[in-house]
Amino acid sequence: MPLSLDEYFFPIVQVVADPTSEDTPPEKFKIDVNISVNEETNVYQVAVEIHSTPDDDQKKQQYSIHLVVIGLFKVDQAFPDIGKLLYTTGSSILYSAAREFLITVTSRGPWPAVKLPTFSFLEKYKEEMKTVDENNKT
Repeated sequence: MPLSLDEYFFPIVQVVADPTSEDTPPEKFKIDVNISVNEETNVYQVAVEIHSTPDDDQKKQQYSIHLVVIGLFKVDQAFPDIGKLLYTTGSSILYSAAREFLITVTSRGPWPAVKLPTFSFLEKYKEEMKTVDENNKT
């Protein structure tokens, strides 16, 4: 296996329920990915940050959500594109963990459980690389 997850944890968990909200549950989420490496141990850290974002600033969300999940990964150094592997596969693994965690936490609130939508980290990776290429040209 080119990628193995050693451990993951949630350093930030903020789920605020608004029991007076008559608006819809959060449906839009801002997702950010950050990757770093410990050069001495070759352990890679992938952080996925998830924020609920309302469609309209005037509406109150049933839940306001801010999660950060961090995973520590080992990668086969012979793999041809370690950055892409971590960004797409590592982030997907952590996003899955965040989805299950969020369902568990919100299922105890006053509103139905929140399910994170499916998300393509490959598409996000392509967008990020396109931005990097454009910035390098200027």
